Amino acid sequence: MKNVLKTIRIGGYIVLFFLVIQGQAQIKLVDYKVDVGEYPFAKNDAQNPCITSEEYALLDKEVSDNLKKLGLENTANRNTLTTSFIWPLKPKTGFSQCSYHFIGAYVDQNTATTAIQDYNCEANTYDGHTGTDIAVWPYSFYKMDNNQMEVIAAAAGTIIQRADGNFDRNCVGVGSGLIANSITIQHADGSYALYWHMKSGSVTSKIVGQTVVAGEYLGIVGSSGSSSGPHLHFEARIGSTSASYKDPFSGTCNTLNATSWWASQRPHTEPTIMKVSVNTTDITFANCPNSDILTESDTFLVPFQGPGLTAGYAKFYLFLRDIPVNGNLSMRILNPNGTIFNSNSWNFPMPTYYKTSYVGFSKVLPTIDGTYTFDATYNGVTCSKQFTIVHSLGISENSNSTNLKLYPNPTNNEFILSSDTIENGDYEFTLTNITGQIIKKGTTSIQNNKLAKNFSITEFENGIYFIIIKGEKTCMVKKIVKS
Repeated sequence: MKNVLKTIRIGGYIVLFFLVIQGQAQIKLVDYKVDVGEYPFAKNDAQNPCITSEEYALLDKEVSDNLKKLGLENTANRNTLTTSFIWPLKPKTGFSQCSYHFIGAYVDQNTATTAIQDYNCEANTYDGHTGTDIAVWPYSFYKMDNNQMEVIAAAAGTIIQRADGNFDRNCVGVGSGLIANSITIQHADGSYALYWHMKSGSVTSKIVGQTVVAGEYLGIVGSSGSSSGPHLHFEARIGSTSASYKDPFSGTCNTLNATSWWASQRPHTEPTIMKVSVNTTDITFANCPNSDILTESDTFLVPFQGPGLTAGYAKFYLFLRDIPVNGNLSMRILNPNGTIFNSNSWNFPMPTYYKTSYVGFSKVLPTIDGTYTFDATYNGVTCSKQFTIVHSLGISENSNSTNLKLYPNPTNNEFILSSDTIENGDYEFTLTNITGQIIKKGTTSIQNNKLAKNFSITEFENGIYFIIIKGEKTCMVKKIVKS
């Protein structure tokens, strides 16, 4: 939720050691710096709940009024609950992160105002919380801004409440007095599901009274209403009012319902590597509600010099959820042929438990052109990321086997990439500065072997840039001079 960065610097530098090969002393760099950081998200609490009592009152009235208009107020069979839920979030097509969420708070099972307890007899909740808060991470506002996390219907039913157009970048957990961007669905057995905090303008165009099927798109995870950051508040009920809430998770300390409402219930705690990335410099998390500026890159131009890094080094990051103390993380950098690059495999025991955290390593990059893989494994599950090495020296503006042209060059505002012999297929365009940091990305699909694409660089300072054109079988680089 709220992006607050607390960093612990561990380790230092193992500088140089010598290997003697065929009588000659050679230097092998194994120097790396380790960064371990916690992401101490600021969740809502009893003083600042993600749905206030005033918001619940407005919601209950709207639901009641709509049920009467639709003639559905007396159709529920509350003695036979048959609904089961699928997971209410789905990454958009093409999303490649290994995992994307953590639970900020479960339903509070302890009704006393001085104690809290979740369904598993633990304390991942806050006083009076009546839903499940599913937060997205890392880079939560970036995910929201790029529509990466879709809210989907956990079960089929009829829309009996819908709200959209409300402010969606709240992050302090203070009640706004407005209903969040939200959907409430009544299921065939008379139970309900509430989906709260969605992004403004993203809510399904379907209206109250229309039906949805399980898995159907409802909106994008956002931070509207009284949210402390982008997350979905998912709430299950057996009736139309907020007082009828249940806990979809079954567990020893669930006093609300005996059985799970999930078709396949997830574990209470899911330790895993959520994402790995290769970065041009240290990561930063933006202060809420600003969107994060990513420093990761898919392509590195050799010679490479990242800001604040030793020449030739990049940062290799892991983003983690619930890794226990001394949980062993195993990392490798693999050559294009699958062998280990420069004997570069290493282990790292997690020194401290954090719900969400990151670990970063400064490691030397390969210098031979090709596509490499950085992977990390925990408890037998591997998360990986490919990155490409290309050489920037000697790149010309207009020569290429595909007759790829870039003009005008030098330029001051925009340039055009064109070719009439390029191979058909999907291509990714990446614009980097001279250090290799990605500053703009885009995609296109080539048909009839023709390319004609405009790029604007008006917002960037004068200097040298590189445009990397990457297809399924090719990777081309062009140098651009802005003057």
